Amino acid sequence: MIKYLTITLLVLFLLLLFFNRSPNRITYINKDIIVSPCDGTVTYTNDREISVFLSPLNVHVQYAPIDSKIIHSQIVNKGIHLMATKPESSHNEGVRVTFESKLGNIIVTQRVGFFVRRIINNVNIGDIVSRSHKYGFITFGSRVDIILPPNYSSKLKVGDKLIGGFTPII
Repeated sequence: MIKYLTITLLVLFLLLLFFNRSPNRITYINKDIIVSPCDGTVTYTNDREISVFLSPLNVHVQYAPIDSKIIHSQIVNKGIHLMATKPESSHNEGVRVTFESKLGNIIVTQRVGFFVRRIINNVNIGDIVSRSHKYGFITFGSRVDIILPPNYSSKLKVGDKLIGGFTPII
């Protein structure tokens, strides 16, 4: 009996370590390129708006999309928890951060899912961040929404896989 309990606890511990991994990401592409703020799969995109689903297998760290200054941060839609893969989950509770860059403002919203209830955000208004700087974390499956500055559009398609802090999104 103790053997099975030990094995179960070890497996749970290893799964927890896997889920909470936090890799550093560095990209050497042109500094004026906006990169994905998260790992995941594109579930919606139009010219300026992108939604990315983070499965339990993805890294759940969020990265600054470009060298910028944090000019706004707020909790939105407090208390709503729909399935993160559904389009209507754009109304889920989240934390919206506005990154002011020389290309314009980029808005990134970390959103909870049905099961997820915790968003960690480690930036404050006035902070200066470098592209690929870790700034947040969402526990378990979740979603990140991105709004690009005016005059910029994304070439991403639904189903594209992104690597946070690394994959160009414009």
